[in-house]
Amino acid sequence: MVSRKLLRATMALILGYCAWQYFYEPEPTILSAHVGKTFEHVARDSTYPVLARSGGSPKDMQWTDITEPSVIIRFSDPQHGFTLPPTTFAVVTYMYGKITTISTSPMLKPLPFDEAVEVLAQLQKQFQAGGWQPWTNSASRWFDLTPEGRRRLHQAMHEPGWAEGQELVVPGKYAMIFRLKCTAGCADVPGPERYLIDVGLGRADDAPHEYGPATTPAQADQR
Repeated sequence: MVSRKLLRATMALILGYCAWQYFYEPEPTILSAHVGKTFEHVARDSTYPVLARSGGSPKDMQWTDITEPSVIIRFSDPQHGFTLPPTTFAVVTYMYGKITTISTSPMLKPLPFDEAVEVLAQLQKQFQAGGWQPWTNSASRWFDLTPEGRRRLHQAMHEPGWAEGQELVVPGKYAMIFRLKCTAGCADVPGPERYLIDVGLGRADDAPHEYGPATTPAQADQR
């Protein structure tokens, strides 16, 4: 009798632990970064363990990896800054001790179209408020998020390329690739439709499409 009660209690604890592991999401940490910020200041201003999750050489190229949930990237420019939703993936690259690029999918997982577009809309509002502008050299424009614009965007996700992106700039300072892409259900990948947003940031003197999103050697096999 005692053994049976003990067994039941043990099983309850195991099941409870498994459920906790499945549903638990750790409290987000903050990565405070903007293009041009020094590695030392990123490490000082962030709660994310930058020193432990970085590689390379300060005399040449360095990188900081994010490969687990959940991390909030705060673009820390006082005028043009914004805060991205929690992510499980990002890479920050540095050249000679200063940030050159930031690449991320600012979502914890791929989402259905309507949910992904709501995230897209919130990000677009932040970028507009921060003084970002569509890059006229690429004929970019803000996403049309009216009901008709969303319908056309959804249709575009089912055409070759499976993505729609805009290139944004803060003239003379920063450039960005801002993209919605279909990761399942639109091309040859089976399953229900799922979408990710990509944000890639670099210097204004770079073409935005040249740096977004990238991988470091540590992440090359994970994307």
